[in-house]
Amino acid sequence: MLVPVESKQIAFCSYNEDELSLYLYYHTGDVAIFSSIGKQEYQTFIDSPNRYDTLMNLMKKGHTEEHMHDWLPEYEKR
Repeated sequence: MLVPVESKQIAFCSYNEDELSLYLYYHTGDVAIFSSIGKQEYQTFIDSPNRYDTLMNLMKKGHTEEHMHDWLPEYEKR
């Protein structure tokens, strides 16, 4: 299931429970895959009223800010 993300660069995301992987689909057609994302973490993202910020927090937990900027150019330090 594709879930919309309110972002200028990320169009949708999806989750593969068997792989524990989150897929980000960019408006450019690129796809990024993040591993080791638990089902509960993904559910928190789905239930969030602000999916973009929740996604950024989820991605930050396993990656440095430098890597975040490489994958998500619109990412800003908060």
